[in-house]
Amino acid sequence: MLNKDVLSEFAIFSEVDQDKLTEIARWCEILDFERNEVIFHQDDVAENFFGVLDGEVELVIMFEEKTLKTDIKYEKSIQTREETAQRPIVFRTIGSGKVFGWSSLVEPRILTATARCSKRSRIFSLPATRLVAMFEKDAALGYLFMTRLSEIISQRLKTRTRMLIEAWGEAFKVDRM
Repeated sequence: MLNKDVLSEFAIFSEVDQDKLTEIARWCEILDFERNEVIFHQDDVAENFFGVLDGEVELVIMFEEKTLKTDIKYEKSIQTREETAQRPIVFRTIGSGKVFGWSSLVEPRILTATARCSKRSRIFSLPATRLVAMFEKDAALGYLFMTRLSEIISQRLKTRTRMLIEAWGEAFKVDRM
């Protein structure tokens, strides 16, 4: 269980009614992670909403890089094969007082990134189904929370888009997509 006062320090929970905040805090599980430990993987089913109490979490997109390899044997026989390697690209670092795992609250509830601790971290984990049930009972709370959440999603989308455009422009020397 997490102290409701600690939870209220997170911007997304700052305007939540104290009674509801107490209830939400009861659902929170506190987890400890070592440096480089993975909290969840991209494309897994999203079940929990998370917040960083202490430490730092990197949000990583796994990029599949395909290359064509050739083997020349006896100068007459050329064999080719395609190799796929996954390469992690860090697009956001989440510090204390910030949340992640928003996919757990939005259909289809599939994680859009891998979360990996860049240093030893304490994280709270909150079952998304409980939050959603609370929002269904209290539409005003759901609206407040989802409005704040949409701001976070929008900011992260802007960051990913900027990074994609920068990489695309640099790799292909283009000014149009």
